[in-house]
Amino acid sequence: FPVTIIVGVLAKKLNVGRPSLYGYLKNLVALGLVTQSEKNGIKLFSPANPDKIEYIFDKKIQDLTSAKSNINNLFNDLKNKNGWQPPKFQIFEGKEEMKNLAKDFLLYRNTHTQSYWPIKSMIKVLGEGFFRDFNIERVKRNIWVDAIWPENEIINIDTLPFMGAGEEFLREIRKAPSGIHFSMGYWIYENKVAFISSEKGNFGFIVENEEFAQMLRSQFNILWQLSKKQKQSSKD
Repeated sequence: FPVTIIVGVLAKKLNVGRPSLYGYLKNLVALGLVTQSEKNGIKLFSPANPDKIEYIFDKKIQDLTSAKSNINNLFNDLKNKNGWQPPKFQIFEGKEEMKNLAKDFLLYRNTHTQSYWPIKSMIKVLGEGFFRDFNIERVKRNIWVDAIWPENEIINIDTLPFMGAGEEFLREIRKAPSGIHFSMGYWIYENKVAFISSEKGNFGFIVENEEFAQMLRSQFNILWQLSKKQKQSSKD
């Protein structure tokens, strides 16, 4: 970008309506990242000094780190004084809440999980972009998943490469025996089991209980042995 930005020129380059662009720039001005001036009746916008931008981001990171520390101290105080524990049963309704449900998996690292997953339905519910970003974070956190997909839910990995299998993807995929179909999936991780419905139901819930998780894990392992491994390498 040039040092000084004329909104009309920038709107054409970005193919964005001027009213929307003014709104974005107004937010940037409020954050101190952009300065506004006027010349001959034309509003001009300029990026702030790089040192100022760096300071603003550093301050934001410092504030967020401090807020996180305060929240952790509050939860520790509640737990120590009142024996407080997180909810053992949580319900999520709507697409955005179900995304938050799925993100609960990413609270963990270096773990082995099991998913009984109608993947085509789940992608329809949560979106391709969400699953792409989710799987990137999952691999970063070293979360392995054994996945069983029903025969009628198998997807084309060529068009959705982030759903691939193999060591680099930390995923093994098996196809459930013929005749086994399901539209609601569950994912077992640590001492939790998360359930997500199809788009029709549009809800999900998490159960946190070691016995319940172990029971479903045992059932999953039986079905895992009966399911057919999908032949695909990370290289493919």
